[in-house]
Amino acid sequence: MKEIFADTLIIGAGPAGISAAISLQKAGGSNAVVDRQSFPREKTCGGLITGKTMSRIISLLNDKAEDPAIFCDSGNVVELFHKGKRLTCSKLSERIYFIKRAHFDHYLVRRYKELGGLFFESEKNHKIDFDKRIITLSNGDVIKYKNLIAADGALSSIRDSLGYGKPEMGFCVETFIPKIQAPFGNRVKIFFGIIEKGYGWVFPSGDDYCIGLGGVYCQDIDYTGRLKRLLKMLGIPGDSCKIRGAFVPYGGVVDQSKGHHEIVLAGDAAGYVDPIFGEGLYFAITSGMKAARARIDPGQESFKSSYLRKMSSCVKQIRQGSRIQKLFFNKYAQGFFKRKLYKKNAFVRFFFDKMISDYKYSYHNMLGLYIDYNLWELKRRR
Repeated sequence: MKEIFADTLIIGAGPAGISAAISLQKAGGSNAVVDRQSFPREKTCGGLITGKTMSRIISLLNDKAEDPAIFCDSGNVVELFHKGKRLTCSKLSERIYFIKRAHFDHYLVRRYKELGGLFFESEKNHKIDFDKRIITLSNGDVIKYKNLIAADGALSSIRDSLGYGKPEMGFCVETFIPKIQAPFGNRVKIFFGIIEKGYGWVFPSGDDYCIGLGGVYCQDIDYTGRLKRLLKMLGIPGDSCKIRGAFVPYGGVVDQSKGHHEIVLAGDAAGYVDPIFGEGLYFAITSGMKAARARIDPGQESFKSSYLRKMSSCVKQIRQGSRIQKLFFNKYAQGFFKRKLYKKNAFVRFFFDKMISDYKYSYHNMLGLYIDYNLWELKRRR
């Protein structure tokens, strides 16, 4: 049996955990990452990288952020549909990028290893003693730690062990279709009316399209059947498609104010996902980097207090969005949006640039966004 000491133990090597690990490793702190799976591994995720997420990636990786191994595709045209009817077609101010999670996550793991980080994968049988602050690996080796970052996903076992309540869950399914089977170009397609309290998508993904749908989880919904219906609407036979599904948080954050002070939850484990658009990568990378910063420079606060303070603006945005979510996906509201958005290409462009690509507005300031759009439109038409 071997005994290892790590100032910070990180459970989960997805974007949240590995972003924390890379940040800590660059700062010179001792840390170790443990994950149940081996890498590369598949992960259900549309893979769209918004501008705000790109900024986080650049900050995390510095000069390495331009490595073409990270991104598999890009585009700058977004189309919105209600069922099969196209509502808008908007050319964005800047291109948006796409990743395949198997490649992206493995890339980040390799970067962490290159920095000299300790990485333990395929650890399905590890055991954690929170009181003694030790983890026993499947081979009997022991890692002693001072602080723990739990980034073990939407179905976090650590969150459950600590007695925290689960955030409201969503569920998504997706498949990959070769581009030669569909004439979509590199356009992003978003479909409302396909699933209750959610949406469907078509994203360019290298030689493929990632086609999927997701929303607030309901056990009565046949997600695979809905996806096959979307594929049929797109003119793509879905009988032979390989479909993957996964739970995701989709409506609130975990209250971490109580419990073990040396343990923080990051990424999906904490419920850090946009409750309307389902974007999780931005919050995953952000929470990982802020957890690392709280450990590196906590000031006069405890590790957890520093982390929660640093994440407060993100938590506020998610909670505001959670309240709006119920209105946004209401069938009557969807009908209203369908009528009002028809051919409003400029508004969708403005909304995507200012709200989705970059949180320049809070969810409580949608009126301010609409006013600013009208001012922008007046200047544009002069």
